[in-house]
Amino acid sequence: MNLYVSDFLDGRIDDIMKDLRKTDGEYANAMEKTKDLYSNIESIIKSKKEILITGKDCSSFEELLDQEFTRTAIMQQKLYKQGYLDCVNLMKMLGVLQ
Repeated sequence: MNLYVSDFLDGRIDDIMKDLRKTDGEYANAMEKTKDLYSNIESIIKSKKEILITGKDCSSFEELLDQEFTRTAIMQQKLYKQGYLDCVNLMKMLGVLQ
């Protein structure tokens, strides 16, 4: 993909994520919980030795995956909608739509 297009898309995704943090309480809550849960299990993820996972760690992993699913679902919906709106606006600017 062209570097400019890639940079543009990365910027749009960042803008959408920032907007979701401000306007969507469920997304913002999932982001915060994800950060907290990741800090609980970070040592396990980064371990290069034999690891021991406790029941609490399993619960943290499970909840982390649940939060990740929630964030991803909200983000995909917003990306789809914004992509559609951007496409319509571009088509109007190009004169394809009146």
